[in-house]
Amino acid sequence: MKNLKITRWLTDVFRVLRSELLLVFRDEGVITFFLVLCATYPIVYSLIYNPEVARDVAVVVVDDCRQQESRELARQLDATPDVRVVDYASNMQDARRMMNEKLCYGIVYIPRDYSLCLGRGETAHVMMYCDMGVLMRYKQMLMGLTAVQKHITMQGIGKKLAVLTYQTGSVIGSRQVPLGNKSMGLASSLLLCIFILVLQQSMLLGIGMLRAGSRERRLRNGGADPMDVGAGVGATIVGKALCHWMIYIVPTVYVLHFVPMFFDFPQNGHSLDIMAMALPFLLACSFMGQCLQAFVNDRESVFLAVVFTSIPFVFFTGISWPRYATGPLWTALGNFVPSTWASEAYILMQSDGATLGQTSRHYAMLWVLSGVYFALAYCIERWLLRPRYRRMAQYEAAEPGSLMREEYRRNATDVADTAASGKIG
Repeated sequence: MKNLKITRWLTDVFRVLRSELLLVFRDEGVITFFLVLCATYPIVYSLIYNPEVARDVAVVVVDDCRQQESRELARQLDATPDVRVVDYASNMQDARRMMNEKLCYGIVYIPRDYSLCLGRGETAHVMMYCDMGVLMRYKQMLMGLTAVQKHITMQGIGKKLAVLTYQTGSVIGSRQVPLGNKSMGLASSLLLCIFILVLQQSMLLGIGMLRAGSRERRLRNGGADPMDVGAGVGATIVGKALCHWMIYIVPTVYVLHFVPMFFDFPQNGHSLDIMAMALPFLLACSFMGQCLQAFVNDRESVFLAVVFTSIPFVFFTGISWPRYATGPLWTALGNFVPSTWASEAYILMQSDGATLGQTSRHYAMLWVLSGVYFALAYCIERWLLRPRYRRMAQYEAAEPGSLMREEYRRNATDVADTAASGKIG
């Protein structure tokens, strides 16, 4: 008897899997989210940030000091690979005019007391004004000026100590050696996280679209879905999750392995470790989507729900603001999002060469989230969605055409009378 129940349950899982596959490949909207979105968005995002690093960003120098020290600062700034001094302006008004005409993207202002402060051993100030239209230019200008200021500071300290220590040159030699993100580009640090979010959000959109399609069929067929196989709650959830996981094998390999290869992003992780991490991540996303589908009534509401959650999910990953600096509430909410743990593990693998064992905490949390969202999806399907379906059938049986009439009234259309007369539905 026990073996018979297991066989029947596995049969139901297979029936749900087959039905869900048919629904996916018959719905152009779902195909767009599951496959087309995963194929295009990573490429589009990568092209936007390509090239990753801006070189020789044009700046104008306003030198009110006009001493050897200020000229040396401008010369060293022009010698950096990040900044190119295109002109010297006599005042800030001329420099601002050049920036407005896009002849430069930054202004370096050296005040009149720059040389005097250096000679006295006081803090000398140099101001930089940047065009924030492109973040990469601002980053390179700031890095170039910071490197020159550090070099001049160490040279000054070395000259003062040379009398006592009989040494020349800088006291401390500094050299920047990037480890994971060798290009030091925004794309290599940002898009690895975005790739994980693309997989998650596209799956949530597709699952919501499938739920909206099921509701539309129930409205047209008196509360019954002709594509519903009538399986148990657990078999339904597992069958749908297997369908989503099977479909996402190819997009996951493409997004997490081949797209970084195409654009020369960090690729220090082992492919098998990355795919092992992706398994619980995809399952957690599928179960999470089956939980969120309770809030979907039509296809339009899918966009509202997912677009509203996209920005918080980005912040939860810690890519724009470190997670340890957020409040306990936001940290706790981020812990319940699969992309939070998957993106951290993926960045550690690809940038720092971490193994699956070294990211075991993230891997374990993804399995925990899979179990949590499976339990939530089970409760929602059993005690919320299925009673809702039974009530829809009861309303339709008591008053034929009531479902479509209510739907038209809710959407404020002019065909409610047609639906009430029984010509539609």
